[in-house]
Amino acid sequence: MIRRHEEQILNRFDALYANGWTQFTRDELLLWYGLTKLTKTIYADLSDRWRRTLEDYIGEKEAIQAMKKQEEEIWVIPKGDIFILFRGSLCKNLSEL
Repeated sequence: MIRRHEEQILNRFDALYANGWTQFTRDELLLWYGLTKLTKTIYADLSDRWRRTLEDYIGEKEAIQAMKKQEEEIWVIPKGDIFILFRGSLCKNLSEL
């Protein structure tokens, strides 16, 4: 993967952490990963990058615990070729509004 593509993914995860949501397009993911179709490898890598983003903000131990407890899971809403990602921890409070 080209370094600038890695940076773009990490910037999206920074936005996800800070704002509670971000989006990726199918074409972006395919370009960045150099593939012709979405695969489990992409999803696994994105999950790992999200965990590392959490480690940067809340610490390694806390990030691992939050992921295991599904407190910081990512909710994905596919809309055509766009994937909208939400921080699960922020969405859980929506029912209280």
